[in-house]
Amino acid sequence: MATEKEYDEIIAPMLADVARKAEELGMSLVASVEWEPNERGSTLIGPMTSVSQNLVKAATLCHGNIDAMIIGLMRSGVDFSQSVFLHSFNKETSSH
Repeated sequence: MATEKEYDEIIAPMLADVARKAEELGMSLVASVEWEPNERGSTLIGPMTSVSQNLVKAATLCHGNIDAMIIGLMRSGVDFSQSVFLHSFNKETSSH
């Protein structure tokens, strides 16, 4: 497996270059790199304006914790009103 040092010295600078170019062009970018199981680095650039980018961002930042992912999505304003799984939760939180 690769090491965090290799990520820091090789991959992170390359991602930073791509992120700068994406930002110049007005694009949002989410990158998650795992050099060994549960050891990762993330790069987030630009406004996360679409639901799909917010899903990717939440998945990247939650470190495998589905509750953290859902909470992150809720905080980002994702509408759960049409969710079959979260319908009852959404109903409870909207009445408070």
